[in-house]
Amino acid sequence: MTDELSRWIDGLVDGRRVPQATARIVEVLRTNPQVAAFSTVQAMSELAEVNIATVTRAAQFLGFRGWPDFILDYRGHYLAQLGADAVLAPDPPSGTAGGARFSVQQDARALQSLAETLNEDQVAGAALRLASSRRSVVLATGTYLAPASVLAHNGQLLGYDLELPYGSASTQMNAVRKLGPQDTLVIFNIWKTAAIVPRLARFAHARGVPIIAFADRTTPAVGLADVVLTVPSEGARYLPSSIPAISAVQAVLNALADRDRDRAERSLREADELWGELGIVAGD
Repeated sequence: MTDELSRWIDGLVDGRRVPQATARIVEVLRTNPQVAAFSTVQAMSELAEVNIATVTRAAQFLGFRGWPDFILDYRGHYLAQLGADAVLAPDPPSGTAGGARFSVQQDARALQSLAETLNEDQVAGAALRLASSRRSVVLATGTYLAPASVLAHNGQLLGYDLELPYGSASTQMNAVRKLGPQDTLVIFNIWKTAAIVPRLARFAHARGVPIIAFADRTTPAVGLADVVLTVPSEGARYLPSSIPAISAVQAVLNALADRDRDRAERSLREADELWGELGIVAGD
């Protein structure tokens, strides 16, 4: 286990006496993260030689609602500390589909994990925050520019002021500098995130700007957020998947549209008319 992952586990234990059965699970988490990170409740019970109920209680002892919530956060910490050339997921079991089909199946499993753990109150909270903001700035880097772009573009189509600053760190800085307490900062803190994102989150928080975070693990920057949507990030082999993050973004956008359907429909009709008038959308 890396020092970072070990410190995270220590922080969850927080100096408390660990029950004997829970200690066996914690020991597996410390010594075998490459297996533990992808373990179901059943698999962890077998690894630690405890019953399934003990696995659930261990997750609750560490501060989570249950094993699915805990392992999602744990896996995010594990994947984030791997080198860029490391394998992010285990090989497919012998006799199962490989290649492209395995990749799709991994995304399907990640979406199932998201369906089990996504907090609907947090989705509603994110939609409320965006709906009540004067303007919102979305920060993301690398792979997660994709779901960030979906959020900003489709949020604009629904009639809301969402900006995704591309380009240099200075461009992102200038966009965040315009925000105040009546606005919102949205950050994507998933897998390998450039340092500018958490630094600007700290800057915005100090100025009283509310923060929404899409994240695959707890971090100091995510801890500043008013609303946190936790998403899986594991991919089939070497690259993380953006599919669960996009799905979570879609959930927020749907909730945003549902908050004011008249506004959303007016904005979408206007965009549709402009697409035609300006010749933006190609005909058949």
